[in-house]
Amino acid sequence: MADSSIDAQFVQQSNDFAVQLYKQVSAKNAGQNVVISPLSISGCLSLAAMGAGGLTAEELFGGLRYGKADRKQQVAESYGRLMQRLATDKTIAMANKLYVKEGYQVKSSFNEVASGSFQSEAQALNFTQNVEAAKTINDWVEGKTNKKIQDLIAPDMLDDLTRMVLVNAVYFKGTWAYQFDPARTRPMPFWISATESRDVPMMNIKKHFAYNNFEDKGFSALELTYNGSGVTMLVLLPNERDGLAALEEKLPSLNLAEITSQLHKQEVEVFLPKFKIEFSLDLNDDLTELGMGRMFSDAAEFPDLLEGNEPLKVSKVVHKAFIEVNEEGTEAAAATGMAIMAMCLIISEPLVFKADHPFLYALLSPEKGAYFLGKMSNKA
Repeated sequence: MADSSIDAQFVQQSNDFAVQLYKQVSAKNAGQNVVISPLSISGCLSLAAMGAGGLTAEELFGGLRYGKADRKQQVAESYGRLMQRLATDKTIAMANKLYVKEGYQVKSSFNEVASGSFQSEAQALNFTQNVEAAKTINDWVEGKTNKKIQDLIAPDMLDDLTRMVLVNAVYFKGTWAYQFDPARTRPMPFWISATESRDVPMMNIKKHFAYNNFEDKGFSALELTYNGSGVTMLVLLPNERDGLAALEEKLPSLNLAEITSQLHKQEVEVFLPKFKIEFSLDLNDDLTELGMGRMFSDAAEFPDLLEGNEPLKVSKVVHKAFIEVNEEGTEAAAATGMAIMAMCLIISEPLVFKADHPFLYALLSPEKGAYFLGKMSNKA
């Protein structure tokens, strides 16, 4: 396998974590719109894991689905390749950083792996000056996400007891290979339950897309591509109006890469709502429930992070993601693309993919790793 390729096992492990975390978050946000970036969250946690030891390291490596903590080197190398890939993709920017309390000295070995594999670093901050510290962190995140992610850290999250803050933010901006014509967008009902609907702006296009209806599993799948990027959006639409919960139950047993390999290019008439979702959450409870609680406790072990024997624990893991899907693409861009496709002479009724009730969506890497995962539940 070429050095630059992203290991299939790493993608699968990352997706296992993505799905488990998504299920946790979604269950607590029933009926709400959700978007998270497992890519960003696991990147940040993996960086922290590089400085962890003992049971804390075992929990982090286990929770992130990497296996045992002795895989530190392989995980760092996989991240190195992933960060190189992201650097060449103009549609996506990932920001992850670690802030430590002023007066704590970071080990050079940790800084080496942070900058070498994660294109990140640890920065000292005076958390006692919480307003200034929060502004420093938030300004950095804004700069990395084209101002889409603002106010990630509230000043009251920081105080003189704060020792370390993991920050992550991710930004994606892509134009569809086949853009929707705004003139065809019109209000249509979106069924928020089996019997209740509200009107939403529904986009419409008829083109050749990768599609399949997995009737035995109760959903159909559509993959939309972006210009100049290997990133795709996979939409999983339950066959029943109120089928989202059942689909989410099946999610851990569904291999996203396998689903996309079973899609076939065919003419499909697509109805997809325009939507914009901003979602932020404190991940402490979710990560604890996924077996990674030790890092938040006084028993936390981060021996490879700091010089000396300063006790160190993670006080907060916060995450904020934003997604906007419209006619031009995902997070509107001014660029226009022209796609020329082969003419199909077989005339048949096009299939219809009508996302007029709650559905799941994932932004996938070229290897089908989940950059973003979310659900469109309502239009409140």
